[in-house]
Amino acid sequence: MIANREQAERLREEQGDGDHYRPLASMFRADPRRSGDEVLDALLAIAKPSDTWIDVGAGAGRFSLPLALQVESVVAIEPSGAMRAEFANLQIEHGITNVDLRDDRWPSDDPAVTDIGDVALISHVAYDIEPIGGFLDTLERSARRECVAILFDHAPSTMFWQAWPAVHGEDLVQLPGGNEFVALLEARGASVDASAIPPPGDRRRFVFDTVEDAVEWARRRLWLAENSVRLPALRDAVTALLIEQDGGWTLPDQPNQMMIRWRTS
Repeated sequence: MIANREQAERLREEQGDGDHYRPLASMFRADPRRSGDEVLDALLAIAKPSDTWIDVGAGAGRFSLPLALQVESVVAIEPSGAMRAEFANLQIEHGITNVDLRDDRWPSDDPAVTDIGDVALISHVAYDIEPIGGFLDTLERSARRECVAILFDHAPSTMFWQAWPAVHGEDLVQLPGGNEFVALLEARGASVDASAIPPPGDRRRFVFDTVEDAVEWARRRLWLAENSVRLPALRDAVTALLIEQDGGWTLPDQPNQMMIRWRTS
């Protein structure tokens, strides 16, 4: 994790405003009443009507809001102001009132966070958290029944890893993914149940409408500025990787999504 952060800091071409998700937050909106989402279906299958769920890193409410329609209450922790704004707008649009949306980071400094939920959820959080022990300690104390993580087996930052040498002249220092997370939990003595959540059929999870959409996604992954002199090299590298699918463009090498459930004594 440290080596990945140091690489990103060294190669980053532009500094943000402190909220990495500001230009991306609208992409994380999702209909709370949607169907056909295999990850949401897996979460709803273990939710109980009397539950309180804690969603740490809740984003724009992709899972918090539909869960709130099925459980007693949800506590949503989200430090990004842009994400909270999208979350709050969706909450109002759909009339969902049993969510406590908090501007907080994790581990929370609020002592009242301990033992407030039945289930603690993280979704695509933990890949780059360096003080992971304290993060997990607080997460486990906050959940009476179990903790749940939705993670890719390989960190999503590994997408477009093949383009790194052509653009930066060096390989990507990869972050740990879901497989390493399971190993960590087991080393901590947790009882772990991990299962794959494949997309339906032969559909790949990441499909871009245009080549330029894929290049823009890769640009952010490789920390390039919008006017970077490296964009032509990036475009060439990304174009060579893409394959057509369903009228769009996708990657042959993609991470697979996992549901990881664990309990501690």
